[in-house]
Amino acid sequence: MPKIQLAIILASIAYFSTASAGLSALYGGVISLTNTVLVNRHIRKQKNNATISAQAGVGMMVVSVVMRMTVVVGLILIGIFALELNAKAVIISLVLGMCGFLMDKVLEK
Repeated sequence: MPKIQLAIILASIAYFSTASAGLSALYGGVISLTNTVLVNRHIRKQKNNATISAQAGVGMMVVSVVMRMTVVVGLILIGIFALELNAKAVIISLVLGMCGFLMDKVLEK
């Protein structure tokens, strides 16, 4: 459970709500959580396929990175251009959420 990530996202939503951009911050946080779900899915797949070769493992990693970046960039573009959300709030809450994800991973061990 990404506790630090969720706390940081909620703080960014609260902050941007004062500037009437809370929905944009929420959207950025959801993108961050989507990336977290995709990373955890990839880690579970790697653990389940512990007997695969190193080359296959690298291939799975490349596919995972390309898929995650495609999803994240696509969601950002949809939020900014199609939904016309506040770009700064989307990006800042996304980046802060990703920093929270990294803190959770470091403190997990």
